[in-house]
Amino acid sequence: MKIIEPSIITELDIVLDLLPLINLSKSEDSDIYEKHIKGITLNNEDISKICFKEVIFENCKFIDCSLQKSEFIDVIFKSCDLSNSNFNDGYFNKCQFNSCKAVGANLQNCNLKNISIIDSNFNFVNFDTSKLNNIIITESELSNANISECKLSKLQLEYVNFINTSFFKTPLKGIDFTKNQIDGIIVSGGELKGAIVSANQAAELAKLLGLIVK
Repeated sequence: MKIIEPSIITELDIVLDLLPLINLSKSEDSDIYEKHIKGITLNNEDISKICFKEVIFENCKFIDCSLQKSEFIDVIFKSCDLSNSNFNDGYFNKCQFNSCKAVGANLQNCNLKNISIIDSNFNFVNFDTSKLNNIIITESELSNANISECKLSKLQLEYVNFINTSFFKTPLKGIDFTKNQIDGIIVSGGELKGAIVSANQAAELAKLLGLIVK
């Protein structure tokens, strides 16, 4: 499966202090674009309703920050920590998360397309009621996550852990789980119609749904 990769110019302005840019963006209602933001740490900051375009975040930490209704277009996150931050109602298009940590992050009711998540920890993340289209996730953790009542389209998964993850009321038709761990996933039953699983996974899912396999 192919996705549209982030399109970023080669020469970006280096930013080592993000708060002045955030304040300017809010006061002028302007986008933050063509920046390489490196090594910043923000705690409990309000970064909501800001649009980032053609931006690289590298070794950045957004801890318990509010990024509600923010937009990320042509954005790369490298070795960033987004744990427990709130991206509720956000928009992501042509973005990469590479070796990132987003434990407990809230991406509820978000629109995500052309996204790659690589070697990242998204345990306990909340994707509930989000739309995910053209998504590649490899060698990552999404255990104990909430992916309930979502719309999934063109989702490619390889070596991803979904242990105890909730897919409640999320149709999984056409999604290939054979290279992934899905022990203890939470479903009501109908979500699994048309999902692609291995024989061993099918046996475990049958037990999960109350069937006795002999």
